[in-house]
Amino acid sequence: MDAKTSAKSVPLLAHNDASGSAGARRSAQLEGLAEISRSAAGAADRMVFLPLAARKAVEILDAVAAEIWLNEDGAVLAAMYRWPEAAQDRPLDRAAVELCLTGEVVRSDRWSCVPIPGDSHPAGVLAVARDGAWSADDMTLLETIASLLDLGLEVAASGRLDSQARGQFLALIGHDLRSPLANVRVGAQLAGRNLDAGDLDSVRQALRIIESQSSRLVARLEALLDAVAADGHLLIRVEPVDVAAVARAAVEPFQLTAAQTGSGTTFVVEADPATPPARCDRGQIGQVLEHLLDNAAKYAAGGRVRVVVAPAGSTVRVDVCDDGPGIRPEDVDRVFAPFGRGQAAAGKEGYGLGLYLARNIVASHGGRLWISRTSRSGTCMSFTLPAAGEDA
Repeated sequence: MDAKTSAKSVPLLAHNDASGSAGARRSAQLEGLAEISRSAAGAADRMVFLPLAARKAVEILDAVAAEIWLNEDGAVLAAMYRWPEAAQDRPLDRAAVELCLTGEVVRSDRWSCVPIPGDSHPAGVLAVARDGAWSADDMTLLETIASLLDLGLEVAASGRLDSQARGQFLALIGHDLRSPLANVRVGAQLAGRNLDAGDLDSVRQALRIIESQSSRLVARLEALLDAVAADGHLLIRVEPVDVAAVARAAVEPFQLTAAQTGSGTTFVVEADPATPPARCDRGQIGQVLEHLLDNAAKYAAGGRVRVVVAPAGSTVRVDVCDDGPGIRPEDVDRVFAPFGRGQAAAGKEGYGLGLYLARNIVASHGGRLWISRTSRSGTCMSFTLPAAGEDA
């Protein structure tokens, strides 16, 4: 850590001589602050650091939710975490975030918002929701975490891409654009063949696919430009989203490709009608589904890929299941690492980046992506997202 970084002003916690459970709680809080400090000092990627900090803020303050907003020519949500059983009935008022960006500490309903210090103006806002009163020590803890966020953001911003990192970044971009480009190509081939055959209905279907995939490509490129402007990290634009509708749209080009290639792979979306909207970025969750579907289609060629969307407590759960060969136990941890592909990937196209990208996107939304089932009869990848509040 350099002299400038170590000189950051971090508020000191008030002394507390309480013993017993109060002492144990303070010890746990200090351990949580230490974990955020360690992550901040080595924060090479804020997309990884900020979700961890949001989760630790909830744990340290016995809270129900935390949101981290960055000042990117206006407030942009960069990470969030909600306690799995927390009610979703009182979302954060955006006006409170905007006011906090002026340097004010803001209290709004059960939310407390403090500015994340910056060089000349706040770098963002840390907002935490909890039931019950906020003590002076609680507010000091909140300000301490905000100062550590500033440290982590500065460390992440000071990083430079070496030759290996540049190669990984280019591979990430290539992986992110490969699938929509492939679908545009398949749509064009199908349109040309059916036009020669005089099947205009099929031509119209293929043109719709080309149009939708072209729109996705433009959106991806715009997101990459935004990421460059934001130090190389994608920003979250949340809204209430019908995840089942996103899943149906994601499945459509894979169905077309299967029909075009004659692979025999089938895709189906099953949605519980009681599923609430999720609070997420529609485009980014579409990417998550695309990566999971692409992965399932590779390993279940000629089989069945099933997407299930259902409520799960205060979250929306999505399962993407296939009947492929499954993942070997020794490969379970490796598949989520960048360029980490399992033994079954031999001979398959790709860099082994899809699951890595998907997990990071879900984590930045305050959710979780994991392997919920794998055996010789297939694999299920599952992820959760915070459900949108009734007044969202």
